[in-house]
Amino acid sequence: MSHNPPARNYTLVLVGLLILTIITVALSKVDMGRAGNITVGLLVAIIKASLVVMFFMHLKYEHRWWAVFVLFPMVLVSIIIFSNFADTAYGDHTTPPAINLPKPGAAH
Repeated sequence: MSHNPPARNYTLVLVGLLILTIITVALSKVDMGRAGNITVGLLVAIIKASLVVMFFMHLKYEHRWWAVFVLFPMVLVSIIIFSNFADTAYGDHTTPPAINLPKPGAAH
């Protein structure tokens, strides 16, 4: 690493992460539909992960070719997540229907 970032950068990133966490909690209380909640949650999580990777893992100060080693797996994971998004975000077909069982001791 050729560059030592000042401690102020870490403080600003920490404040940013805390603010994004508060935003995440606040948005979890807002009903934007299942797909909207998942999309917004993933976007906030991507921003938070980017801050951690860029500053705490010092990727911002490394050579640019290191970005390939970080971005390639992230792109693959994103493809996997978003290819399954239509199955998990839309429809209630993943939730089994409720079964009406008789109460214990009730006459049949």
